[in-house]
Amino acid sequence: MINDQQPQQQTRKPIMAATTPPAEISLYILTYNCGLAPIDIDAFASQLFSGLTTSSLPDLLILSLQEIAPIPYALIGGSFQAPYFKRFHRAVQNASQKFTNSTENDQIYSPISSRNLGMTGIMAFAKDPDAIRDIETGGVGVGLAEMGNKAAVGVRFSYHKGGSSTELTFVAAHLAAMEDCWERRNEDWKSIVRGLVFSSALADGTKSRTELSPEGASLLSISPRDASVYKPTSHLFVAGDLNYRTSSLPPAPSDHINTFPQPSMDSSSPNHYYKLFELDQLNQERLAGRTCQGLTEAPVNFPPTYKYQLKEPFLTSDENLSRWNWAKHRWPSWCDRVLFLDMPKWMSTSHPNAKIVPRKYTALPLLPTSDHRPVSLEVTVPIIPIPSPPDEDQDDPRSKPPFTINPDWRAQRNRARKAELFVGFLMYYTTTTEGGSILLAMTIGTIAFYIAIRAILGM
Repeated sequence: MINDQQPQQQTRKPIMAATTPPAEISLYILTYNCGLAPIDIDAFASQLFSGLTTSSLPDLLILSLQEIAPIPYALIGGSFQAPYFKRFHRAVQNASQKFTNSTENDQIYSPISSRNLGMTGIMAFAKDPDAIRDIETGGVGVGLAEMGNKAAVGVRFSYHKGGSSTELTFVAAHLAAMEDCWERRNEDWKSIVRGLVFSSALADGTKSRTELSPEGASLLSISPRDASVYKPTSHLFVAGDLNYRTSSLPPAPSDHINTFPQPSMDSSSPNHYYKLFELDQLNQERLAGRTCQGLTEAPVNFPPTYKYQLKEPFLTSDENLSRWNWAKHRWPSWCDRVLFLDMPKWMSTSHPNAKIVPRKYTALPLLPTSDHRPVSLEVTVPIIPIPSPPDEDQDDPRSKPPFTINPDWRAQRNRARKAELFVGFLMYYTTTTEGGSILLAMTIGTIAFYIAIRAILGM
């Protein structure tokens, strides 16, 4: 039979915006330049969570670390660097147990990722490791010959809770030093965006998700946009010693006497650190679109984090200090920062209540082993997936990254790794007591063996 009824006209229902705030995940991100020395475990643990505003520990703890170990140990890596990472594991365990009044047998945080490239490392801890899925990592050297004396390393994963999920990307970075090298720092950031490519092992563990063509050029089995630092569907946090300064010239010999900021200065003083922050190179270059494109930062209401003399008092808050002991040959600067991508604009209609909320952004007290102060960001992130951006939205770098991935990134990293091992072992045997002793023993053994062989052959 023929149905002679007119079909009902279908009307598309508009997408309704979420009216209630989504569930949130709490993050605590800390960046610290370790000063090439093993941390004092008790000192670090005592200050680790001093940047929190809540009485409960965050869901995720991320440590961005620079200059973790002496150069030869860091460039060689592996077992040479493992003891330095273990000290952070112990410090996190001690601090979390003390914060929660737990026993020594209670493990509050589970390590979910720990990786370094040369002297830069990242460590991720979760209270609920079962919420973490699809871990990916990546790294790139931006130092001499792309080695890891300066570098960036990242970890990416999805966090699942209550039937929803969100994707998170964390990058630890250490850029070029010195006052006049802001353009080099901008280039370092460009190299990070082009060369830090995320990948993970397949289920059978035999191949990486990134492959090499027979010619040695990298071919991505996933979209280059999905492997990029600026993944369209992921949040992004960048923390590290970005090394941007407050002057392009070193200070004059007398500047430290009257010009450097001190705790006793009133906010109206022309030498208060608020005035110094107006000269911050990172803000100038970022707002001009020349570095850290699209990233934002919580208000900076703390004093410069570099460069301090290693003089007491340590472990003391600014409110209880009468003087900051600045190094005389460097302008006090905010080298250590935590930046992030805000919620994408294309989600403002469907999820108007979904916001990234910084709770506290601060510098922790000076520790006894480094001339940098740690910097922490406590922040909450909504647990909702970020949809792919509309093609026409070009304002967000998730939609249009500022730089494309270097097609030769893997071969470049392999070349740099060989150089790191060569330089690392050369420095280990020639500049360290341990390596020198081994080299001397090997030399004596070789000479003794040669003499013994000659004696045998001469008989």
